[in-house]
Amino acid sequence: MKKWGFLLILFVFLIVPCSANELVDDYYDIAQNYLESGDTTKALEYIDYVLMINPRFSKALQLKTRLLPQESNDDLSRAAMTLSKQKNLSDLAILDIPRTDKLKIENNSDYYNKQGKQFYLNEEYDSAIQSFFRAVSVDNKNYIAYNNLGMAYWMKNNLDSAEKYFKKAAAISKTYPQPYINLALLYKQRGDLEKQYSYLKKALDVNPTNYWTYYLLGDYYTSIGDYPASIPYYVDSINLNSNFAPPYLALAIADFKTDKYEQSITTLKNYIEFNPNSDFAYSMLAKNYYILGEYLTAKKYMKTAIKLNPTNIYRLELAKIEYNAGEYSNALLNLQIIEPEYQYPEIYNYIGLCNLALKRYEMAIINFNKAIVLDSKRAIYYYNLAQCYKQIDDKNNYVKYMNTALQVTPVLYQDYIDLSCIYYNTGKVNLAIKMLQDGIQANPNSKPLYLALLNLYDRLDDQAGYNYIKSEIESRFNTDEKKKTFKFNK
Repeated sequence: MKKWGFLLILFVFLIVPCSANELVDDYYDIAQNYLESGDTTKALEYIDYVLMINPRFSKALQLKTRLLPQESNDDLSRAAMTLSKQKNLSDLAILDIPRTDKLKIENNSDYYNKQGKQFYLNEEYDSAIQSFFRAVSVDNKNYIAYNNLGMAYWMKNNLDSAEKYFKKAAAISKTYPQPYINLALLYKQRGDLEKQYSYLKKALDVNPTNYWTYYLLGDYYTSIGDYPASIPYYVDSINLNSNFAPPYLALAIADFKTDKYEQSITTLKNYIEFNPNSDFAYSMLAKNYYILGEYLTAKKYMKTAIKLNPTNIYRLELAKIEYNAGEYSNALLNLQIIEPEYQYPEIYNYIGLCNLALKRYEMAIINFNKAIVLDSKRAIYYYNLAQCYKQIDDKNNYVKYMNTALQVTPVLYQDYIDLSCIYYNTGKVNLAIKMLQDGIQANPNSKPLYLALLNLYDRLDDQAGYNYIKSEIESRFNTDEKKKTFKFNK
């Protein structure tokens, strides 16, 4: 029988459910704050975390499309990044017309293309459009000028014209992948995932060694929540260019989402070599170690993240770590610091749990009631409140709130897990199993339900049930994953 490891930790977490969905807007706000300060690297990190929590969060998808970094040795490709009002525009290099093509292009076309480039970098998009039009009027085969014209229209949010000229550039040159990449990003911005994927595959057909295309294909699968399928593309991107930082972070997130915590840790540490001041990367390291039950290491990295960016979101994560490490007083202190800003039911639930552990029953009761006022449909809050009354030998209230907990109708997948935990803790093992089975039937794509049931069968030493659910997990969540490795050779 497999040892409990992560699954045991998951089961312990059932009494302290994650508030990730409640904090999505806060992470998105942090991304925008970094964007306004000109730090697109950190803005992208937080957008990636928002999309890890909610892959369909439209505002984050649109912002990431605008922020995706460019290769330094290409034309105006992927320069949607300038929408972020980057202060250092000189970093946005554009290739001149290749020398091998200059014989085929009149000098004036080259001149106007370069002129348009300068207008573009100065964010004078109307003037850039005029120059690029002159370039293509002199030479209607200048596919780079057509691509640049499409980019200038994209910056003006004229997606129809941008699409038209990207397609024109692609039609002229069958060996130039950039228009296909730009079209893929444009369709992503429009929410047309089918066309996004189609044009990325076309870009790959044109140039099968373009590390940028592999990264974007991984990003495509991440955006639809298919992390196993994204992993081999991120690996290919790294293998093709080990100095390209974005896929390291993306791969680390994909590994995290597919329960490969040790691999995620390794990849994050390599990413930190590129971005040593990445508070986000340190917070992700902390999350990995937290799930692995290595709380002291998790605490160290979360404190590093706080030092780099003293946000209350990190204080909440630190409080969770400290609570699970048994450092209830420290956890309570951090929760009290952030409570004025984050008056979420989960915060009050955690404050209640810390007070319960410290035998401050009156304060625990007050805070569990606050959680219930804010969210009356969470069975776990009533259960935790009942435990307070059990400790002070108030049988009437204990029975009252236990019954209330068991009468709550589950809605979210976490509700099924919570109720299963309650049934298990009260000795109703069959009902605990059935609750998770019902949850899986209602939410067939929610992996935490399968993991919770796997853990429960493990605890019950039910070999047949354990093997069946293990097989279901492997079949449902890992069938598309390819076995690939990469070398870190910066």
